Amino acid sequence: MIDVSSQSLTREEICSLLSSSDSAALVRVIDSLIKSEMISDFELIRPPSTGTVQLQIREPICEERFIVGDALVTVADVSVRGSLGWAMRLGSDTHATVAAAIADAYIALVGLENVPAMKDLLLQTKDDIAARETSEWAEISETVIDFEELD
Repeated sequence: MIDVSSQSLTREEICSLLSSSDSAALVRVIDSLIKSEMISDFELIRPPSTGTVQLQIREPICEERFIVGDALVTVADVSVRGSLGWAMRLGSDTHATVAAAIADAYIALVGLENVPAMKDLLLQTKDDIAARETSEWAEISETVIDFEELD
């Protein structure tokens, strides 16, 4: 079980986690909040649209930027009782993107502490990302070569 009382998240972290959270779980949480009428009076400011963005990285030696490729993303803007929300998620899942935008607006309106189901989802997403990164680094660390200095 996640200890939700010991962690606080910034809006930037919340938006990042919303963009990475499980689509089905995110839609399920937002649908339940809408059905229970905790979230009401929301409107699409900008309907979900799908397009591409260029992915850039900076080469670590010369620090030059270059384009790695394009990524498919979906973007949406909403308003929940006057609070603006925005989301961008990889892929073309418009339902999850609108749900993430609604979550962003609603969390900005009432605070994450007042939406325990959403906080649980975001902290679970954070834990999943950390576990995935740890696993990736464990695989990579097997290929590390330690050089000794020769006298």
